[in-house]
Amino acid sequence: MIKSHFSEETSEDVDLTKGSDMSYIPPHKRHSKDPAKPSPVPDSLVTKFKKKLDFSSKSDKCDNIIYSGDSISRWFIFGSNGIEDEVPSHVKLVPLTSDSVERRNGEKPLVLMKNNVQSVNMNIGESEEERTKWLLVAEKVVDDLVLAYERAKTEMEGHHHVLRLAASFGKNFFYRRQGCPVGECSPKNSNKVFSPDVPTSYLQHIKSKVVPSHGFCFDLEKERYLVKVSHSSRPNVTIYCRCKFMEDGRLSMYKADLNNIRHMVVDVSCIDKNLDMRLMLASKRKLMDLSEKEISNIKALLDSATVDPNVKGGLRWPLGKALSEDGYRVFEVCHVRATIYKNETIRLRVRDTDRFNERIGTGVVHREVILILKDMNTKLQEEQNIERDCVLKMLRDTLGTIWDFLHCDAYLA
Repeated sequence: MIKSHFSEETSEDVDLTKGSDMSYIPPHKRHSKDPAKPSPVPDSLVTKFKKKLDFSSKSDKCDNIIYSGDSISRWFIFGSNGIEDEVPSHVKLVPLTSDSVERRNGEKPLVLMKNNVQSVNMNIGESEEERTKWLLVAEKVVDDLVLAYERAKTEMEGHHHVLRLAASFGKNFFYRRQGCPVGECSPKNSNKVFSPDVPTSYLQHIKSKVVPSHGFCFDLEKERYLVKVSHSSRPNVTIYCRCKFMEDGRLSMYKADLNNIRHMVVDVSCIDKNLDMRLMLASKRKLMDLSEKEISNIKALLDSATVDPNVKGGLRWPLGKALSEDGYRVFEVCHVRATIYKNETIRLRVRDTDRFNERIGTGVVHREVILILKDMNTKLQEEQNIERDCVLKMLRDTLGTIWDFLHCDAYLA
């Protein structure tokens, strides 16, 4: 297992506090005082990447998001009229009023909203008819889900991949494309981005009401640092270094893998709710067979970090030390505090993430709720020739649980 390469026993005893007073914190990395916010590659490595991981894929080079060559992407709307592939006449795109949402090209994103905003908040809740319509989403996506698993399992042959099926909650943002007049902006001529951020009150609702009603029990709490590292000779390959903060003040890397590959993404804009949903099938790629020199180079980069809760991402490097002489570069850090619950079929992750992108100099704090659909994933991945009706039933049962996660009183705009 890759974990053995990065065990604590191999960590060098480095005092990360030495010289920390000399580290300069750029203004864009400093946390605000807002209390509401949570706190060239060695040849052998290049060869392994090219031999094992050079998929024919679409990729977002800025975010290092990779899609398989035959990935499936869907977006549709769910409302009182059921499932719709086109925006109905009583729904429009409006700009967010919140200043906490990331801007692009100086502009705030747009969200889908009913013409009568009050109807959104008044319709949150308990309609059995609405719930029944929601379950029709299963019919909409079941064939794509089965096909995505078939393709993913074929692509995974010979690779150290682990599939994961998850549902997450947030909001679909639409950014106006350059040159598009504001009055003519629509989802078709906009760039859609799913934001996994949810209001704090929603987290409280999940913990106090949804967790006990669905038989979830507390599993564990964890605090981790995720450091994304790339190399000058292969910038589209991201190494995810998972680290924990030790009692002696050191940062210890315990695991490393590569950027995930997305096989299916289904986004549902729920216009009668204050939250949207994303259902995604992705494969986690294990990073295998690194040489001792490769491990040492990456660890040396991480060992120069200092844990600092006052900066975005929770980590800082002495000036110029986020880039090693061997060509490794830190381009993103993320401090994660997560509470994990589980029942017989699902794992629930409720987490705060404090992220900073070194490349573009921006940080973002999110509160996230993620359902890991472990039982359904296991059956779809391991069983051969599974019947469509069986998948449909599992999907309907899962959507019934997801429905209760879509209730959110706070409005993001």
